[in-house]
Amino acid sequence: MPDFLYAEKSVPPGIGMGSYSAGHIFWIILSALAIYCATRYYRKADCGKRRRMRRNIVIAMFADEALKWFVTIPTGQWNWAYLPLHLCSMSMFVALLHYKTESPMSKEFLFAVSLPGAAMALLFPNWSSLPFLNIMCMHSFSIHLLIVIYPCLLLTEGFTPDIRHLPRLVLYLISGSVAAFAVNSVLGTNFFFMNGADEGNPLSILETLVGPWYRLGFLLIALILWSAMYGSVYLIKGKKGSMATEEGQNG
Repeated sequence: MPDFLYAEKSVPPGIGMGSYSAGHIFWIILSALAIYCATRYYRKADCGKRRRMRRNIVIAMFADEALKWFVTIPTGQWNWAYLPLHLCSMSMFVALLHYKTESPMSKEFLFAVSLPGAAMALLFPNWSSLPFLNIMCMHSFSIHLLIVIYPCLLLTEGFTPDIRHLPRLVLYLISGSVAAFAVNSVLGTNFFFMNGADEGNPLSILETLVGPWYRLGFLLIALILWSAMYGSVYLIKGKKGSMATEEGQNG
């Protein structure tokens, strides 16, 4: 099989791109440019163009996910792990829900869960064993990039995250983790990383140190990220409020 078609479970050792290699850095730079260009265009677009852009990103997510099946099934590499039950895969459905309903909880999920999760995946890819010029490698980077872009557009549009929604999100995540653990037990998969932290995942360091207790690392990492993310949101909101007050007084 040519290197271009290998999936993670069947790729021979020694031909992978590697984390923070030239290929990985290329994807990080490309992702940053794509996010910048997308948000810049979105900021200047009218409501109709913004909605079409969100629709096109959702379509691209599902097309990107389908590509994985079109590659792995004909080549005999498909396995249960390719079901869309990973947290980032579920973000596609939440993005679709938001496009259809614009519900507040879908926005909050995309900001608090999808955005940091996909960004961490781009920075710490667990598919670095794949070659740089490999369709599954390209798929993994592109799908996570799309998942990052969608909530960035919502923030550009003026969406203000609300920390009061976090308790409900935590309950959803706990319920999802329990369900993932059950599915993993039946299918031998590793959805939600419940059965081990993959290589390249920061949780692998915790797993080495504390064994199965590494799962608590999810909570620790989430608390750190949410503190930074929501803290930044409220700091920016406070500064904007102060500036508006000063302008009103000066006026």
